[in-house]
Amino acid sequence: MKRAILLQIGGITNSKRKILRASNDNAISEFNRIFDERDHCLKFMDFHRKVYSSIKENTSFNSQVVCDLERKVWKSRGKARRLTIQFNVPRNCKTNFETKSNFFIELGIRPRNRIAVPIEKNRNYQRFTALLDAGWSCKTYGLTSNLQIVAYLSKEEIPIAQRKNVLGIDINAKHFAVSVVSPQGDVLYQTYFGRRIYAKRKKIMERRSRLQSLDARKALKRLRTYESDFVKTNLGQMVREIMNLALRFDADIAIENLKRFKPKGRKYNKKVMKIPFFTFRQILASRCFDNSVTLNVIDSWHTSKWCSHCGAVGKGHDSNNYALFRCKCGLVVNSDRKASHAIAVKSLLEREHVLTDNAQISNRRVPVNGLMRSDDVVLQHANQPMECHRL
Repeated sequence: MKRAILLQIGGITNSKRKILRASNDNAISEFNRIFDERDHCLKFMDFHRKVYSSIKENTSFNSQVVCDLERKVWKSRGKARRLTIQFNVPRNCKTNFETKSNFFIELGIRPRNRIAVPIEKNRNYQRFTALLDAGWSCKTYGLTSNLQIVAYLSKEEIPIAQRKNVLGIDINAKHFAVSVVSPQGDVLYQTYFGRRIYAKRKKIMERRSRLQSLDARKALKRLRTYESDFVKTNLGQMVREIMNLALRFDADIAIENLKRFKPKGRKYNKKVMKIPFFTFRQILASRCFDNSVTLNVIDSWHTSKWCSHCGAVGKGHDSNNYALFRCKCGLVVNSDRKASHAIAVKSLLEREHVLTDNAQISNRRVPVNGLMRSDDVVLQHANQPMECHRL
């Protein structure tokens, strides 16, 4: 498991600031210079032999920094505007002394010459030291373009015992639906999260449209930063509440493996791209690791079309109301809540102790293995109706 923490530089002298700024600018210029030469190489080693000596001539970087820069260029899709220079411990970086107010990191900017960078002992530093005490290790530090230090931490993953129940999460633009399901198919708890994020983003979009008409670039930049901070803060709070539910009901967590979607129009694409799925998944994975909760990423096949009452696979969303799921058996229920239920059931079906070669048939003579792809093994599970309205 890996994670990164941003540490703030404090009380640095002007001379050190100039050296750090010049080093980062030099790294960006070298990155963009050798990026054009990458297309003429078929293998990374050919690229390394071609550009290594020129980088050493143009910069004062150590070999470790040069090789790391080459790897970033080889994997990059375009030229860089910002860049984080990485320094490995102990070869190119040391962290062996501190004072009452600052913690110092020595970065090997120049060969055989390290610069001591003071780090403020704020909340991020306290969190950093707490992780080190908890068994995390930090073997790499990074210098960002805005002169901050990134600590890259890692910890070996250990096998986690399987919990009794499963908490399924359905992610969409307006809210995140959550369902806790037992191995017997009972729905133990259901709720929604993230409504505040959607409401706030809607107001931000309206304000952004007005600012764009006025060509207020500085205000637009501040609004973009505010939106990003607001979303990350609320996602962290939402993940904390979800984790409390998982621990309360002794449940593993299951989410869909969402991939690229097919474009369906400007308005639809804009709404879907606003879903903070990747950021949410990153925060959730780190919190699951900290609390010894298994995070299951399942296939999204038919989770929106599968009926949780009879097991049939229908059209999914109601034609008149997109927020509802309607089945021929008479089930009418919120589509997002039903999808979170289906995700939890599918995670239960993938457990080894419920595998079987015979598909169960409901009272309506409908197979309940519609959640699984046709090329997968047939699975059995006893489903029970969730809260619904009968026509």
